[in-house]
Amino acid sequence: MRRLMFTLLFLAIACGSSKQSGRPATVAQPSLRVELAHDIFFGSGSTAPATIDVTVLNRATVPIMLRRVELTSPGMAQYAIYPTSRDFRETLQPGETKNVAVFATAYTTVRNPNEPLTIRAVIDFEAGGAVWREIVMTR
Repeated sequence: MRRLMFTLLFLAIACGSSKQSGRPATVAQPSLRVELAHDIFFGSGSTAPATIDVTVLNRATVPIMLRRVELTSPGMAQYAIYPTSRDFRETLQPGETKNVAVFATAYTTVRNPNEPLTIRAVIDFEAGGAVWREIVMTR
């Protein structure tokens, strides 16, 4: 009984403290592009630096703030990036485009990986007090 009450209390706190909401209906969805900035070169090692460029176009009529970018590479067989995230406080005015870089580490278990990298980006935004997430998958 005590465990059940603790679990319910924890869920209530977690749900009640969440500031996540949907994108306001008055804010147009931003245009997003996520891509590797350069080819990954492993050389003789099994890890290598990977820079991922995230480009955001604010299509809304109000300023929006880019708050956070989380990157993963699901479903990769030959190589992947370690999950990484980076916080930002970049404000985009209406019609403005900004490019931000997220630095990650790629790893491989094969000698010469040649599959295209799949990147999943979860991007947090804020506008007018509302916070929301956009998810992008690229290959």
